[in-house]
Amino acid sequence: MANFGHVERVTAEVGGKTCTFRCKFEYRWSVWCQLRKEQGWIADWWFEDAETLLELETKYFKNKKMYLPDFTILMSDGEYEYEECKGYFPAKDYTKIKLAAEQYDNPITLIFESLTNCKSMKAQYNRAKKLEPHIKRVIYDAKKTIFKPIRGLFEF
Repeated sequence: MANFGHVERVTAEVGGKTCTFRCKFEYRWSVWCQLRKEQGWIADWWFEDAETLLELETKYFKNKKMYLPDFTILMSDGEYEYEECKGYFPAKDYTKIKLAAEQYDNPITLIFESLTNCKSMKAQYNRAKKLEPHIKRVIYDAKKTIFKPIRGLFEF
């Protein structure tokens, strides 16, 4: 497991599921998933579900990479989708998400709490823009568009 020394891990119960999230952002997204479930927009959700571990094959040397999406979403129609929360978006993560989109039929949503097209985040923003044609959607500002309206539902 990666060490994100500066990021505070969060263990919390959401919808009867106790999870250890890598950051508050993932916790907040789980609250959003639970709200969608309670409203009937989705049937269920799982955080880092081991049964969703995807084996990806690279194009060049046929190497195998493993990818575990942050959230697996069971839609009301019985189909599954993946949702990936990113605070930082390095090139290796771009590659994994692009390979998953190419090799699996499940739509992927990439979520950023706040990713702007500023100089310090330009490379991450450009990677996300390049993924747009390959995945279902990219949410660039969940903090403002999703979390702000439901902020009263968070424990902290």
